[in-house]
Amino acid sequence: MADGAGDDIAVLLLRALPADVTELILGRLEEATAGQLRAKLRVPVAQAPSPGDLDGALAQFFDLQRIADRAQPATGAYSPVAKAPDAAAEGPIDRVRALPPERLAKALDGEQPGTVALVLSCLEPTAAGQVIKRMPEELRGEVALRLTKPGNRNPMLLRQLVSAVVAKAQRLEAAPVEPTQDELITNLANMLRAVPRAERLPIIRKIEAADADLAAKVMEQLYRIDDVLRIPNRQVQMLLGKLDVKTIAVALNNVSPELREKVSSNMSSRARTALTEECELLGKVPASRTREAQAKVMALVKKGEEEGEITLEE
Repeated sequence: MADGAGDDIAVLLLRALPADVTELILGRLEEATAGQLRAKLRVPVAQAPSPGDLDGALAQFFDLQRIADRAQPATGAYSPVAKAPDAAAEGPIDRVRALPPERLAKALDGEQPGTVALVLSCLEPTAAGQVIKRMPEELRGEVALRLTKPGNRNPMLLRQLVSAVVAKAQRLEAAPVEPTQDELITNLANMLRAVPRAERLPIIRKIEAADADLAAKVMEQLYRIDDVLRIPNRQVQMLLGKLDVKTIAVALNNVSPELREKVSSNMSSRARTALTEECELLGKVPASRTREAQAKVMALVKKGEEEGEITLEE
């Protein structure tokens, strides 16, 4: 880099690359040049470069590369890295093609649109499309624009870039999977179920004060249909008296034989016959309808427990 403007272009492009690729490139430069660029890279930037700035820098980079290529002895027409004859050099390209779309999309998360476009250009169109549809909506258009811009790709730089993305994907695979919000709520509900009711109520009120929606989701999972097995028979009879036969029949869809027997044994012979007939008429019940009926049952259990009418035995 002979002048300041050239350094600025180099720094702009280096900032857009993954850190390990940037370090790999700097390691191949003369010590003085690398030190000069590292010093500039350490200077904080007020804002990220605009797509136009990056495109302009890339255009100048490729112009310089074409000039350098013309100075080299002719070795035949350029062929894309994806079709280069050197099979050993294609290693990173083969590995990135073998990545599942979900994992590649995660590995490309946070990268510059130009970097994403370069990596996707190594894939078959259908595979690239599977990755694009898993990207944030605001990124898709930027990547699509860059995929249409012609330019001579540097095979060595592209392989290094792809290697860094593959390495990132492998690190993501090895990292423990973060639980989803629903899983966290289920885990919390399981913990609270093990706490006596009198002791868990203050915890629930604390959650409710901070996030009412979260508290409602936890409460939904705090009571479950199998809890009816823990209710004394006389209280089960009282509970069933507040429910219509159709709701009971739907709520018993796909429950354990023990729970069916518990409910049936606490009904009169006439009510039991009506329940049997209703179950036979139901046919296939959608899971959503089953959940809705069970929620009605558990809402009564919750209310009964709060009012002291129902006791869940340990």
